[in-house]
Amino acid sequence: MAGDDRLVSRDWKDRLSLSRDGGKGFAAPGGEFTRALYEWSLTDQGSRLRTFIEGRRVVELGAGMMPFGYGLAAVGRARNFVAVEPFYADLQKRSIHSFIEENSNLIPRIPYKVVERDMLDYLTDEPDNLLCIVCCGIESCILPGPDYQSKVEREVARTLAPEAFFISSHSDLFPRALPFVDLTYKRPSNPKVSDRLRLHGTREAFDLHGESLSLLQGRS
Repeated sequence: MAGDDRLVSRDWKDRLSLSRDGGKGFAAPGGEFTRALYEWSLTDQGSRLRTFIEGRRVVELGAGMMPFGYGLAAVGRARNFVAVEPFYADLQKRSIHSFIEENSNLIPRIPYKVVERDMLDYLTDEPDNLLCIVCCGIESCILPGPDYQSKVEREVARTLAPEAFFISSHSDLFPRALPFVDLTYKRPSNPKVSDRLRLHGTREAFDLHGESLSLLQGRS
């Protein structure tokens, strides 16, 4: 892919065709589900989501073009943030830079980097039990195939920190080795729309964050 002009095209359809030609799935730009999750984290109920992120090494898989994975990590006071994005890394860098400038007086700045790599390649190189992982809008239809998806799911389970969650919104990645809970929430920008959120983690994570989970689910 290196050197292919489509990788720097302003037209996302060019980048999409590059991903398909390379057997890397369907490089849709996305971002709306991550944005909804970020905006929900700013509400009273959704603010509990931030407790799952505080002090963590946060990685967003398939970050796309928009900066809201960084925004979520920043408002949650994560230790740092990595956006993993093979096809829109240049645009992701620009959008995070703009987001930081526009919100410099409102949201704490945290260390970050954008990694121009495939999500499976990236996770394979990470050590065990380290990360808090965010994934939004990664459906099976945009992945290279079932075998690839299964490998990513195994790597998610391996690299997830024992007290952290795999935070998955509208995503088909499903690490079956981990317990999970399903949630729905009203999209702040359009309350007529309900968004899906699934949290995977070890029993240790569920025990640690039980109170926050209850509040996210509307239970007291």
